[in-house]
Amino acid sequence: MLSDNKAKLVKKCYLVPKIARYSLLSLFPTGAAAILLVMIDNIALGSNGLGNLQLIAISSIMIAEGILTIACGLSAKATLRSERWRAIERETHGGPTGPDSVSGLNVFALMDLLGSSAAIIAREQGIALPRQGRAAAAVFLAPILLLVLAFTPRFIDSAAQASSAQNSAAQTLSAFQDALKSGVSYVMADDPLERRQDSGYQVSGNVTDQDGDIVAHISIETDSQGAVDGVAYTASVDIEKTAQENLAFADENIDRLHELIADVDAPQVAAGLFNKPQLPAEFRESFLAGDYYTPLDVDLDNTGDLRAWATFSTDSRDEFDEYSSPRISIFLQANR
Repeated sequence: MLSDNKAKLVKKCYLVPKIARYSLLSLFPTGAAAILLVMIDNIALGSNGLGNLQLIAISSIMIAEGILTIACGLSAKATLRSERWRAIERETHGGPTGPDSVSGLNVFALMDLLGSSAAIIAREQGIALPRQGRAAAAVFLAPILLLVLAFTPRFIDSAAQASSAQNSAAQTLSAFQDALKSGVSYVMADDPLERRQDSGYQVSGNVTDQDGDIVAHISIETDSQGAVDGVAYTASVDIEKTAQENLAFADENIDRLHELIADVDAPQVAAGLFNKPQLPAEFRESFLAGDYYTPLDVDLDNTGDLRAWATFSTDSRDEFDEYSSPRISIFLQANR
């Protein structure tokens, strides 16, 4: 019978090739787990990028898995050459059972040779070999558990930031809803507390005539934090009226809609989004000189952090019908 120390060495040598392969294969589930955790952080919790701690954890764990595989190979090579292992073989078989030289064998061949020799010795010496399942579970699950632990602080921080952003956005949209209610027929708004949107949120108001048709519209867009990044004003065009009458109608409604939101205290992505919108002279001249079937697009401002432009949207004469909705619009948008 082998001594306890020698029996422990046999058990260890039996596990070495298996741990090496498990460690190499574990790179795939570890990588998949890292991708999944990043997706949870970026998509589900609305965070951006990857934290330094998490990047270091992912790199370190995957490097450690590769190093463990190499270490097992070196350990197998050293063990097969050791006098202690040859003594165990002599005590069991009367002499070495493997090749006299292992210099020509690759790493995995060395580990396989050591593992098979250990299994034979254990069987002949009556040594109970350790279960492979426990070793596999440890090698596969430990890296994933470490990744989860590394991502937990970031998840907590991302969740707190997302909640704060949703609350800020909800306050901004609520302020605009209250401001619009007194001057439009009805208001529509996203609810950040019900559904988070990384693309941002919108609140809008419509002015309708006696028939319920929309004749003017305002839309305020915010980023995910609730800072305003765009405002749009729209007034319908009645082709039965003169161009001058339609311009006057657009001026009146755009001014009235602007007055509703001018005093709202809300953060802005770019200064000037709440400036009073005015149709430029170039647009007015083109609209008066043109017809109701030719669209227009004129820049008001495209410098710095703000872009503003005026448009006349319509259908061509051939496509114009009762479903067409010609309209004059002014857009103010933060440059990204």
